[in-house]
Amino acid sequence: MDFRSPGHPNSLVIFLFVGCCLLLMPQCQQKPPFQKDISRIQIDPMQIDRYEQLLFSLNPYRLEEELEPYVETYAFFLGDGVRDPWARQQLFAYVTDPQLIELYEDIQEAWPGLEELSEQLTLAFRYYRAHFPEAPLPRLYSYVSGIDHELPVRYAEGHMAIGLDNYLGRDYPTYTRIGIPRYRAIRMDKEYVPADVMRTMAEVHLGQRQYEPETLLDFMLYEGRLLYFADCMLPLVPDSVKIGYTARQMEWVQQNSGQVWSWFLDNELLFSSDRQMIQRFAGEAPFTSAFSRDSAPRTAAWTGWQIVREYMRRHPGTSLDELFDIADARHILHESRYRGR
Repeated sequence: MDFRSPGHPNSLVIFLFVGCCLLLMPQCQQKPPFQKDISRIQIDPMQIDRYEQLLFSLNPYRLEEELEPYVETYAFFLGDGVRDPWARQQLFAYVTDPQLIELYEDIQEAWPGLEELSEQLTLAFRYYRAHFPEAPLPRLYSYVSGIDHELPVRYAEGHMAIGLDNYLGRDYPTYTRIGIPRYRAIRMDKEYVPADVMRTMAEVHLGQRQYEPETLLDFMLYEGRLLYFADCMLPLVPDSVKIGYTARQMEWVQQNSGQVWSWFLDNELLFSSDRQMIQRFAGEAPFTSAFSRDSAPRTAAWTGWQIVREYMRRHPGTSLDELFDIADARHILHESRYRGR
């Protein structure tokens, strides 16, 4: 099968493309179908409580005394630990760790204020409120995670903690020093925070259904629903940021999505539960090894996303809640009539 590498269109093609866009400007400016009207949806600004600023500003030898006024505000982190000698010892080790202090100082330089992030998340949660009018909004915190890049955003019982040390820039030297792969580090930048926050919210909603993917198709549509959730909450954010692709990977997957779909069908993979095979197409990687080193990774996630988009386009009255309630992946595939591109 001929999988094409991204190429460069000639000047005539560029001229014709630009001309068409100019002629069709009203159509180009239309809202995508997943973008709700939120003109009447108002929420309080999403405040982000900066736990790291409080913690690293305290005298480590007087933690119990100095943290006492903040125990209620930061109960998500502290619990009753300030009054427990063993927990206090752990906290002391945390705030005096030279590596964590360095991370904190670099966070302060990269993130002196969180006003822009707060605005971005306020907009995203306005869309969230439009889809889930009765759902409570989470309380947001920032903290130093120790570069927990596997879980850069954590959620529990209405509280969401953003590890800002996971977003210090793709070229942050410590990422290379501790062995984070380059293909992962490219997503450790500021622009990815809203997408990671909304992916976490999507996982909360899917998790409530106790949805357990088994086959490749299940994993496709699990990821597809998470990404469609991002569509709905971040309609103005580029697809490349939602899925974490470089510009070259986006070009490749757009050129080859039809061939990818044919590959899955020809090799009868959709209903396979072989975890090693599923990991090859759905797991984190620099590319999809079954195709080429120029290919995009996570091609199963991309394909599932397009299937869900087609399903929702053909069923415009379906809510996100209803989409997430569908347990049968075959039903979504059949009703989407997806054929690749």
